[in-house]
Amino acid sequence: MRIYPTPGLLVRDPVKRDALPEKGREVADNDHYWLRRLACNDVTRTPPKAEISPDLPLAKPTKPETSQGSDS
Repeated sequence: MRIYPTPGLLVRDPVKRDALPEKGREVADNDHYWLRRLACNDVTRTPPKAEISPDLPLAKPTKPETSQGSDS
């Protein structure tokens, strides 16, 4: 089965001794460690949603320029 960490959690893989990557990892269907992590909601079988990152930062609305003419 393919498992993914629950968003916001860092879950360690006891075999590979690293953090479970966000893209997920294949593990044995009958592995008791991962079945417990699933029961505790530390991991999920649902892939994470793709995040949309804008290429440009959002522009702040600008105030219209007013001309302050001096009649001196």
